[in-house]
Amino acid sequence: MSAAYATHADVDHATARLLDVQVSDPAVMAQADVTAWEIVLDRIELDVMRGERNLARGLEFRTDPWDLPDDDIGPIPGVLVERALGIHRRQHALIEEMSRTLHHTWRQQAVAEANSRDQAVTPYPVYVDVTI
Repeated sequence: MSAAYATHADVDHATARLLDVQVSDPAVMAQADVTAWEIVLDRIELDVMRGERNLARGLEFRTDPWDLPDDDIGPIPGVLVERALGIHRRQHALIEEMSRTLHHTWRQQAVAEANSRDQAVTPYPVYVDVTI
């Protein structure tokens, strides 16, 4: 894949819309609003950074509400494609790590629940105070 072009086969549908680069028409690329796209990428990257930090610290992960940018900012400029793809890779790595952490948590919970079921609750005290 060239630095200025991302194919739709390389990314999921939502990301493909963001990375729809029109390299065949230089006029379209010239009109792309680089600043607007930098703001969009900054916002996405901030969510990724929050996720990475909170996952490493074992904290809850929340993001701000976010919608796809309006069509009027144009296609992503070629100079920002590599950055966008890098953020996309970090998002996928974060999702994979969150999935592994969730799986590990579920396994720990299952073991704890199985252990508590094995320890039958008795209607009387388990320990006897022998100091009396």
